[in-house]
Amino acid sequence: MTAFLSTFRPISSTRQGREAVSSLGMPPFVDASCRREPDFESCYPSISALCRFRKFAPRLHPDDVIVYLTEKGRHGEIRPAHWRLVAILRVLWRFETHQDAAAWYHAQDLPVPKNCVVEGNPPISLEQTGGVRPLDRYGDPTDPERVVRRWDAGYRQRAKACGVFLLTEPLLIDLLDPVAILPEDLGIFGGRMPGTQNPPRIDPAVIDQLLELAGRRTNDQAA
Repeated sequence: MTAFLSTFRPISSTRQGREAVSSLGMPPFVDASCRREPDFESCYPSISALCRFRKFAPRLHPDDVIVYLTEKGRHGEIRPAHWRLVAILRVLWRFETHQDAAAWYHAQDLPVPKNCVVEGNPPISLEQTGGVRPLDRYGDPTDPERVVRRWDAGYRQRAKACGVFLLTEPLLIDLLDPVAILPEDLGIFGGRMPGTQNPPRIDPAVIDQLLELAGRRTNDQAA
């Protein structure tokens, strides 16, 4: 087993995203993009190259484990700025194209994840995302359908250029109120949080330490 650490931007990290959580009843710690990368809501949480392109997904293989933290920020009522431990995923299957992955889901009579870019699987509407930064990055923000088309066009290009697609099983996943990783917890990572733009390998022992921390804090909250 090889273990990796990655981060993502949750929908609740922006005002627009928090409005979606409030008005649409969405989980606050799903991914903020129109393609949900990764798609934690899938029955088999899925990872593709839509976000980090060739830096990450092509390096993953069955039995690899990925720790997903939020970007550092003020999440919920907890202060100071911190990370949230949203998921620990173990890779089950790897496909070399999105089409092959979609065919597998269809064969199992399962919904195709939103980060699987194939015909018949459109992106998520703008109101269900955390929005784009800056607001006019993909054109007039008052034309949400055009914004999403242009946003998705970049993802479609990446899916064609690097089609690696991974299905996983969750060892831990919490999209509602995940455990906080506080600055004083960084001893787990050797005293500082590693850079994650190019997701690094981490000592597999970190997985057990994070699961222990999550269990301890969950028990404390229940007490």
